[in-house]
Amino acid sequence: METASVNFVAILVAGLAYFFLGAVWYAKPLFGKAWMQGIGKTEEQVKAAFSPLKLVWALFGSLLAAYGIARILSWMSSVSVAAGIVVGLLAGICFAFAVLTINDVMESRPKMLTAINVIYHLAGFVVMGLILGAWR
Repeated sequence: METASVNFVAILVAGLAYFFLGAVWYAKPLFGKAWMQGIGKTEEQVKAAFSPLKLVWALFGSLLAAYGIARILSWMSSVSVAAGIVVGLLAGICFAFAVLTINDVMESRPKMLTAINVIYHLAGFVVMGLILGAWR
């Protein structure tokens, strides 16, 4: 397997897009209320448990996921928006969907919570793939 370079600016943009999608996704107007209900916490409990370090970890994870998708795309002979979307979709299904679903089933988490989390990550991976595929 030949090692091709990756575009770190594109990775930064894709990672930030995934991170900010999460901010919108889990906001009260969208899925925040249902998510809090799913985790069994009130808004006050969520606010009390907030730490800036959680945002740092979320950003780090977003950038790491973007790097992974960029690295996979770098191994492809032809990269396009469509290829980026396919890689993002595949990564979302094979990794995010699989891992979150296994954990949530074993922990007896509410199905709605699983759906909210899985679809967020799936959408985020597709958005990252789209950005990284378009940037090439």
